[in-house]
Amino acid sequence: MKNTPKFLQFLIPVLICALLCAGVPTVLILTGHAEPVRTVVNTVLSPIRGVFSDIGDSIRSVSAYLTEFDAIKAENERLRAQLASMEDTVREAELTLEENAFLREFLSLKEDHSDYRFLKCEIVASDETAGYRRTLTLNAGTVEGAAVGYPVITPSGVVGRITEVGGNWAKAEPITELSSAVGAYVERSGDLGIAEGSYLYRDAGNLLLTYLEEDADIAIGDRIRTSGVNSYYPRGLLIGEITEILTDPATGARSAVITPTSPLSDLRDVMVLTDFAIYDTSVTEKPSSETDADTDAVSTQSE
Repeated sequence: MKNTPKFLQFLIPVLICALLCAGVPTVLILTGHAEPVRTVVNTVLSPIRGVFSDIGDSIRSVSAYLTEFDAIKAENERLRAQLASMEDTVREAELTLEENAFLREFLSLKEDHSDYRFLKCEIVASDETAGYRRTLTLNAGTVEGAAVGYPVITPSGVVGRITEVGGNWAKAEPITELSSAVGAYVERSGDLGIAEGSYLYRDAGNLLLTYLEEDADIAIGDRIRTSGVNSYYPRGLLIGEITEILTDPATGARSAVITPTSPLSDLRDVMVLTDFAIYDTSVTEKPSSETDADTDAVSTQSE
């Protein structure tokens, strides 16, 4: 045995044990003594069976958990889709309510001005180009009936006028731009002037009331409306309110800062006036009130 390799020294006893383990039960079974073998086997295998039983239970538990997890995941996805659909429905309802309120305000304006023809559209972009010139892009063009020169308004007042138009789009110049000048009058006193864009006040969203008479009756809080004289705008549209009165120290000439009643910030829904009565320029007297001013329109604009 001294010359026997080490691995054989280990393997031979193992093989002997294996033969005994296999042979002894076999002999016992053949000689009719199977019960002791069965008892021994059950005794030996019982812990193993328990382990495999526990493993099986664990596997079944994991499988049940995964099945339940998949069901919960599918339910969550269904609820998310349902919530998204409900949110879309709520948003659509909110937009409908906003649009209805917007149209109701214009209905009131329409009742006061039966000559007005409206084209509803939206501001889809507000851009500034070289020289700080701002333009508003509308989602309506010649196909819908828009044309260059048409006023853009809201129920609150004037926004600007169309300066460029395409098939399904239009560009509008805000009333606060430097190139904008609109005939205007003071609602309370009827005094006339020009509402025009100003470099000093444009960034604040304001414009100036200029070319006032020396004795013009103006005060802070006065509302300013379009005069309709030599203008793209009909008579009587609200421009804004006087928030500051200025006096030139050299000439004594007065002007006033106008804050628009329809500011551009967060503005979306607007109307384009496609037809309206043109003010009769032969009428020279000052309107004594807003009502008088609105009844001075006598002819209809040609598109």
